[in-house]
Amino acid sequence: MTLRLTKPLLRLTAALVPLLGATAASALDAGTYKIGFIADRTGVVAFAGVSYARGAELAVEQINATGAMGKDTKLEIVEREGGSDAAKSIQGYNQLVADRNVIATSCCIFSGIAGALKPIAIANKVPLVFYGATMPGLPTLPYAYNVTGLPGPQEVALSKHLVEVLKPKTVAYFVLSDNDAFQARFKASQAVFEAAGGKTVGVVTALGADTDFTAQATQVIALKPDLIMVYVTQIPASSFIAAVRQRGWTGRMATNEAVSPIAVFKKIGPALAGVPFSVNFSADLTESEAGKAFVKSYKQKFGSDPDVYAGQGFTAIQLIAQGLKSLPGKPTREQLAEAMAKFDTIQNDIYGGVTLINGQVESKKNLFVNWSPDGKIVPWKP
Repeated sequence: MTLRLTKPLLRLTAALVPLLGATAASALDAGTYKIGFIADRTGVVAFAGVSYARGAELAVEQINATGAMGKDTKLEIVEREGGSDAAKSIQGYNQLVADRNVIATSCCIFSGIAGALKPIAIANKVPLVFYGATMPGLPTLPYAYNVTGLPGPQEVALSKHLVEVLKPKTVAYFVLSDNDAFQARFKASQAVFEAAGGKTVGVVTALGADTDFTAQATQVIALKPDLIMVYVTQIPASSFIAAVRQRGWTGRMATNEAVSPIAVFKKIGPALAGVPFSVNFSADLTESEAGKAFVKSYKQKFGSDPDVYAGQGFTAIQLIAQGLKSLPGKPTREQLAEAMAKFDTIQNDIYGGVTLINGQVESKKNLFVNWSPDGKIVPWKP
């Protein structure tokens, strides 16, 4: 079978080859290097999980297509389905770690599952790159890394922007009561508003497993705030916003990157239009050459634009590949981990300017965006 490289793929891989290139003297031994991947293609956040997995799949395809790892050398993803279930994810991860041909691993949307898998990775001295978990403090060098841009700083930046532009006098919050990460994110944002004089008029809560938010929507509207801030995951966020709009609320709302996948917009529709959120990557707004090429290649392969989650899956594989390519011979898991710990940047950076600080990706870019009525992510304009 002959692999035909498209123009977008060629542009991206043209940049990739020198970045991952090495001299013959330091080349990897030929062979296949397996990366274990805990996917969430099923379960409560499957629409995001599919994006992560597709991004990782595209990264491996591109690296192999160009021979960027070296002659007769390629990467292979060994996938286990976690379904956002802790027990299932742990079982699958243990299987991956037990396979000594798996030299590195990547996992996790939910921070609780990430926290459960990290000690397994450390105990077995296998590199683990988190592609979606948002809890601060997950990286533990040299074995645990996180390519997820932490939403807390992004949301603080958005909150400061909302203070500057909207100057709300009263703010109400919709928050998950059983999610420590979202509780921390909400409190950080609340501190920004209150420091600027924005009085908290109410904090309405839900559980992560809830599906009906009519009561919370009615409760928040009754508070008559200048601004409603939404700090929950994908389904609660989109469903709550839709419920608020259905009850006639025409006031200001803002939320988080959970609503950024196109699948969320397709499910909820124009009710999401105009509600701002902050991301560090958008297919419609990317400016870096690597980012533009990634968008074109992803769209050609999967028929849709990549979201921020696809970008994180792609970046997780890039980090592992970068570590492998820096090593000669046939490296061990431990050697790969030590090599990755030395990096302060990620090559073939689709975001345009991320850094690695003690294993944690940090981005200086904050895009304040919203969905348009026709399903495009556009810069937010109040």
